[in-house]
Amino acid sequence: MANVLQLVLNSLFQVGVLALTTMGMTLTFKTVSVANFAQAITSTVGAFMAAFLLRDAGFNAWTATFGGVAVCFVLGYIIDNVIIRNIAGGSGRIMITIGLIVLITAAIPLVFGLIPFSFPRYYMGNLNFTFLGMELYVSANALFVFGLSAAVLGIIFLALRFTKWGLGVRSTASNKVVASMMGVNTDLMTALSWGISSACGALAAVLYASQTSLVSITMLGTVLANSLLAFIVGGYNSFYGPSVGAAIIPIALVFLGMISGLWATALLYAIIMVLILIKPTGLFGTKTVKKV
Repeated sequence: MANVLQLVLNSLFQVGVLALTTMGMTLTFKTVSVANFAQAITSTVGAFMAAFLLRDAGFNAWTATFGGVAVCFVLGYIIDNVIIRNIAGGSGRIMITIGLIVLITAAIPLVFGLIPFSFPRYYMGNLNFTFLGMELYVSANALFVFGLSAAVLGIIFLALRFTKWGLGVRSTASNKVVASMMGVNTDLMTALSWGISSACGALAAVLYASQTSLVSITMLGTVLANSLLAFIVGGYNSFYGPSVGAAIIPIALVFLGMISGLWATALLYAIIMVLILIKPTGLFGTKTVKKV
């Protein structure tokens, strides 16, 4: 039992990073009905910028993090304003996001160079405690990553529920044409959603780098794959469902790893395939009925 709880504690930072990344994908999908496959690589730009500001510009870890997040917010805002909204059709937009992966992957070494980057932990050491007679520990930095991620997600959910921006996003997600007719600036809503999506991804990337001390172009490859799984598991037509799915995926991998470490990911994919067959809309998704 102690080993299981310890493994769950070790996966806390993965839950936080995955939840932030998935929230970013949810915002873009709900506003433009397109899965942003470039989410990971645009987020990586934020990690590189934060590491650059820390190493070469004299910023500390906190201000460097803010700088990386701010740059990605602007990048996401520009991508929607300049590219996405000028492409007709969902399939064309999907291809654009795939093309962005190639372009940004090639641009990162040109902008930041080939010298390896790293990012320090915000907090060092472990927190030791006793639970039901079991001696456990959790990394102080991992706990911070999880806590900050939960706080940011909480703020976003509150904003979606109680602010004018949230009402605009929910209206745009429900029916963009009707929302526009009712006076909602849907172009602004989608641009802000892409900006916030990229900012969430950048924060996730920097937090991930702080735990692993790794900043590389491929650092979020597995995170993106698991984010897509969380998106499907939680329900693609729900705002909160994918975030719950993001919490389920890493913990499920812990338990499946105890069954077979080598086949844990394959078992997870198999279970999700069965889930999709049973409930195509995900755990928290609902069937959408369109009137014609």
